[in-house]
Amino acid sequence: MSGIHRTAQIHHSAVVGEGATLGPEVAVGPGAVIEDGAVVGPRCRIGPHAFIGGGARLGPDNTIGLAAQIGGDPQVAGWQPVASRAVLGVGNTVREYASIHRAMAEGGETRIGDRCYLMGSSHVAHDCRLGDEVVLANGALIAGHVEIGDNAFVSGNCVVHQHVRIGRRVMVRGLTALGKDVVPFVLVDQSNTVRALNKVGLRRAGFAADVTAALDQAFRTIFRSGLTVSEAVAQLEARPQVPEVREMLDFIRSSKRGICLTFSTQVRRLDRQAAEDARDIA
Repeated sequence: MSGIHRTAQIHHSAVVGEGATLGPEVAVGPGAVIEDGAVVGPRCRIGPHAFIGGGARLGPDNTIGLAAQIGGDPQVAGWQPVASRAVLGVGNTVREYASIHRAMAEGGETRIGDRCYLMGSSHVAHDCRLGDEVVLANGALIAGHVEIGDNAFVSGNCVVHQHVRIGRRVMVRGLTALGKDVVPFVLVDQSNTVRALNKVGLRRAGFAADVTAALDQAFRTIFRSGLTVSEAVAQLEARPQVPEVREMLDFIRSSKRGICLTFSTQVRRLDRQAAEDARDIA
């Protein structure tokens, strides 16, 4: 096992493939399985009965909990094995029974950034992209091809549909179901419903008062002015904006699934549609 550094500590009941690479000061707990081809960076901690697949690439200082799975096969009917990866950056914590699946396509990657915290029984499916310092609380389920921005927090037992994007510093309340994109810096709950600007999160992150005020004004224009989203975006783009507001606008412009709206905006949209249907019938 020439790929294993001499300072690695491996429990006698662990199974480590001959072709695995383990860096300095790696610790592997009892019953863990590390397949051929896996790369485990310096000072990683692999907990009891954890599984590290052959396509896994772990950077330094990752902690993998009890029976967690990194780099398992994607859950796709009819999928045929290809050489794909699950890549973790630096300093992530993956707690007990959590799972991160590798990508579907040849050469593809599921990628987790740095210092993320995936709590117990959370799941990240194939081809997802998580930024830095993302938190998934217990039981959060992230479907394939989802993108989550830096510092987002997805609370317990949330479900996120495939191809959804969640912006930077979003807070997703517990038991939320998401099938549309969530613009940066907001709080979202229930089913695709934006509730407010995430002011608590912005304050804790040290955002300047003028930036928060600009975001608040943009939020009101987009979600509470009575304008359509496209009208609101055009109005905001017509005058100078701080970079964070530009980030919101660019996110909306690039959305393919449509964005989550406030409840009042959803109602106004339904009212407009009903009025248009009534005119068509008349």
